[in-house]
Amino acid sequence: MRCPQCGFDNEATANQCVHCHTALNMDAAAQLAAAQEAVSRLRHYVPAVVADSALFDPERLRGERREVSILFADVVNFTQLSISLDAEAVFNLINGLLGRMVECVHRYDGMVDKFVGDGLMAVFGAPIAHENDPELAVRAALDMQRAAAEFEPMARTQVGAPLQIRIGINSGPAVAGVIGTEQQAAYTVIGETVNLAARLQSAAQPGGILVSSRVYQQTRALFNFQTSGATRIKGFDQPILVFEVAGDRAEPLPTRGIAGISTALLGRDDEMEQLHQMMSAFLSDQRGRLILIQGEAGLGKSRLVQEWLSAPLPVAAAIWRGRGLPYFEGVGYAPFRSLMEDALRLKGAPEAFEAHVTPALRPFLRQIASLPLTPRENVALRNLEPERVKQLSALAVREWLINEAREQPLIVVIDDFHWADDLSRELLQSVVDVIDEAPLLLCVMTRPMPKRPLRLNVASSTRLLNAPVRLDIDLKPLSAAHSRALLGGLVELNELPEQIISTILARAEGNPFYIEEFVRMLIEKDVLKPSGGKWRVVSAMELRTVDVPTSLGGLMLTRFDRLPKELQQVLRDASVIGLEFPSRLLEEVERRLHGISTAAPMLERLVELSMLTPRHAASEPTYAFAHVLTQETIYNSLLHSQRPGLHRTVAESIEFLFSEDVMNQAESLALHYDRARVRDRAMLYSVLAGNRAKARFANYEAIEHYSRALQLAQHLSGHESARWQAAIGLGDVEQLIGEYEEAAAFYQAMLEEWTGATAEDRAWAMLKLGQVWDKRGDLHEADNWLQQALKQMDQVRSAASDLRGQVYSELGWMSLRRGDLSAAQQWLEQGLALVNKTQYYSVQSSILNRLGAVYYNRGQWVDAVRYVEQALTLRERLGDVVGYARSLNNLGILKWASGDWDGAQSNYQRAVEMHESIGEAEGLALSCTNLGLLYTDRGDWINAEAFLQRSLAISLRIGHSYETAQSHMNLGRLYLFQERWPDSARHLNAAVSLYEEAGARENFNLKDTYYLQGVLALEQGQLEPAQHWAKRSQALLREATHTDPGDSPEWGNYEVLMGRIDLANRDLANAYRHLDHAVTILQDGGQAIEAARALYWRAQVSLKQEHFAEARQDLEASQTVLEQLGAVADLQRVKRRLTELKATS
Repeated sequence: MRCPQCGFDNEATANQCVHCHTALNMDAAAQLAAAQEAVSRLRHYVPAVVADSALFDPERLRGERREVSILFADVVNFTQLSISLDAEAVFNLINGLLGRMVECVHRYDGMVDKFVGDGLMAVFGAPIAHENDPELAVRAALDMQRAAAEFEPMARTQVGAPLQIRIGINSGPAVAGVIGTEQQAAYTVIGETVNLAARLQSAAQPGGILVSSRVYQQTRALFNFQTSGATRIKGFDQPILVFEVAGDRAEPLPTRGIAGISTALLGRDDEMEQLHQMMSAFLSDQRGRLILIQGEAGLGKSRLVQEWLSAPLPVAAAIWRGRGLPYFEGVGYAPFRSLMEDALRLKGAPEAFEAHVTPALRPFLRQIASLPLTPRENVALRNLEPERVKQLSALAVREWLINEAREQPLIVVIDDFHWADDLSRELLQSVVDVIDEAPLLLCVMTRPMPKRPLRLNVASSTRLLNAPVRLDIDLKPLSAAHSRALLGGLVELNELPEQIISTILARAEGNPFYIEEFVRMLIEKDVLKPSGGKWRVVSAMELRTVDVPTSLGGLMLTRFDRLPKELQQVLRDASVIGLEFPSRLLEEVERRLHGISTAAPMLERLVELSMLTPRHAASEPTYAFAHVLTQETIYNSLLHSQRPGLHRTVAESIEFLFSEDVMNQAESLALHYDRARVRDRAMLYSVLAGNRAKARFANYEAIEHYSRALQLAQHLSGHESARWQAAIGLGDVEQLIGEYEEAAAFYQAMLEEWTGATAEDRAWAMLKLGQVWDKRGDLHEADNWLQQALKQMDQVRSAASDLRGQVYSELGWMSLRRGDLSAAQQWLEQGLALVNKTQYYSVQSSILNRLGAVYYNRGQWVDAVRYVEQALTLRERLGDVVGYARSLNNLGILKWASGDWDGAQSNYQRAVEMHESIGEAEGLALSCTNLGLLYTDRGDWINAEAFLQRSLAISLRIGHSYETAQSHMNLGRLYLFQERWPDSARHLNAAVSLYEEAGARENFNLKDTYYLQGVLALEQGQLEPAQHWAKRSQALLREATHTDPGDSPEWGNYEVLMGRIDLANRDLANAYRHLDHAVTILQDGGQAIEAARALYWRAQVSLKQEHFAEARQDLEASQTVLEQLGAVADLQRVKRRLTELKATS
């Protein structure tokens, strides 16, 4: 007796369900007997499975999408042959043949859909699926031809000729269900698949079986075929490739299953040995490792790791597990969120979970883990730039994993990483970068992704290790021997016919999951029973009627079809939610759809049947489909017309259950409402999901959400505000990724088309346009938009202070770049006054940094330091560890410029150490560059080369072209001082190429590179190239400063270069003029080291003019500065020249 609660089949006399203990009504037995009698009567007129469904599971007959095989059979020329017979004889004759044909259909578990004149239509795959429906149809067709041959003597007796039949078969998608009215209806299958099968039957030769290419592809290993080629078929525009069945193959050929349908358990000895060796090395040397396991769906990646980790470990280690999910494919950090849920479950409390993370980074960790934040933390996160949030989130995760691993060796397993979003892929690489710092073993499992391959770069360890840092395992299908061994480990092979064994193994294609699922199907059919540790055949007769599946998807659907209707219902609804789901969400869906109060017993039963697996999430009970193919297959069986209502129920259930945290469900709600065709809510949640993705700097995910919102908005009216929120958001993301033209187009469209925009809305868009045009290098257009933004704000009495503050900040920054320091200071100070006592800390810190730059350019080091230190304090308050480290670097620059080289070196060194500890590569490259430059000026060329080469290596690895150019330029400068001319030329040429490729016409680093190229030419006695580089430098300076010559510090090195060129040309008057001008503007600009070098070269001109007193005065002045700075190499050169001067005088 079947339990009405969980669907378990109990003994007929049971009073209580043995599985869920639900009381069973004894009257149900009588009801069941009556129903069975009714079904028995119906079977004469309706297929048994349809009768069963009509009585016990009418939902199944409502309609569903199915992969089916359709067979049409027709008796050739029967009307003409039977013209001489009376009606009764004709009826008896055709009924006799059709009866035999029907037996052939039923023999292979097909369903006769209808009788069409003197033929029939049969369906294989609906309402019950088989894994080998195309094969069943072909076998039924062959049996029909044999039946027609056996019927020949009777036909000859009555009509004087044999009755021949022709058959057509096609496989493909169709809609199966009841069609008709309440008064009369029928279960049938409709679709293009049916139409082609009927046309194939008409095109077949008498006695022939014509099949489509799809049937041929799925059965060619089992039957012989003759190719009929591309044939014109009535009703189809293009010729159809058709094949004629020529009978069974004597021996089945090896077959290929559906791509991606395979698994693994046996035959992995080599892989297992590699994993054990890696584990042994990891635990012995206590250094990190990366294991990347790739393989198609079902090949057994998870099973392999499960077996590996089940072995006892010689040293205690923690094991944390996470996984990617298909419906979270675009959701930021989803695999790591899953990992954190597992860690939190094991830790037991958030405090223990984050104990080893720096307090300033904990909010970023909690945000990924969906743990609550304090109001202050929320404010701080909102005020950080998205790029900075992304950086700090990566740092938080890295520190979390590394510090946990330092406490105890940590093994992190992440499954299904092919579903990971871009942020997770970047974060994984960020963690891989530091695995050498602690005993952290990362094991990542993924399917091959040709379009987006997972490329993880692992740096070679600096330590002597017992095994390589990285292990790559590419899983392949099992060999025939291993497949047979796997089957033999499950079933007593001596009791299986060899033909069935061979067919199973051939179709499995080394796919253990397929084999295991097939065995499980035999168990469910009661063909196998447990005995002696294996499953044994208990019914040889039953076994002969079981057909071997051809498709894993079909096999999944077969298992599903044989479940009790209650369990089918739960799985159907769960497949709509997704691969993984909280049990309370499913129960709410079931309550709304079917009035079920609890789904717990059914979920437990499905776990027992290996259809679902429990997932131990941190917060609540969660279940997942045992395999993604199960969920996909069941979901795809739903009619398109059914899906919207189900998705709407899921969405409304999510809103109800998560009403206090609905923002964190925006992605799921956008998806479900979109599929429910509730466009207004789908659009609103798409905008929210886009905002969340933008805040995490998940740019491409944000673009997808915003773009979908705009697509939905085209079909809606009255949602103008949300539409333009999506457009503005899309513009923001395009700006962040450098697509400035696209960004400007979105902002411009908003201004031109959004009639309901407020003045403040328009001002924000204009600010963004100003920022875009600034980044595009058009300062005039940028200034125009910022001025328009000011006019818009004047129309609003209380315009947001952060908006006005940002506009003032941008205007100040552009004034600074133009060299108008007074205007820059005025704009920036006005902006600071607006936001100074607010919580807009990010705007404040940006303005303070820019004010620091104003005072730096004025040579007012004390004020510059004061402003930068204030920015540093704000960044510390925000928990902006990256910004804090970079501020240390900026303070180093200021101290270097003010002549406090010891202080500069200390700050640079601290910045390097901080960037190293938090793993921030870009900041580390910049700090290494500055430290290398300082060592160059101090004459410590060994350390200088080490830090500059390190900066170059980091910049190349992270693909930062600007920092790469900087590193090349500074290495060229170092090698120039060392007189390593070829090395210097190589690096300077690389720097020029990168700078010019980036279009850095206003970049003074390009001017410095031109200067160094000119000096390099001079040092090698090449006057013409030196003059060439001087002209290029002059053109760049003229364009940037709008003066020629200029008195700003930027012109200083150009004047030095021109003076040295004139000195080489013996034009001493012009040489002295250029160098004298250089000394003046470099000293006025506070550039002490360069001014001291200019003094040295002015002294060289004075010596040529025999003005020895002036020369000595310049050399002594240069010596004083160089001694104060500690510029050893330059100091030695000056001292040598002074010694020579004293000797000659």
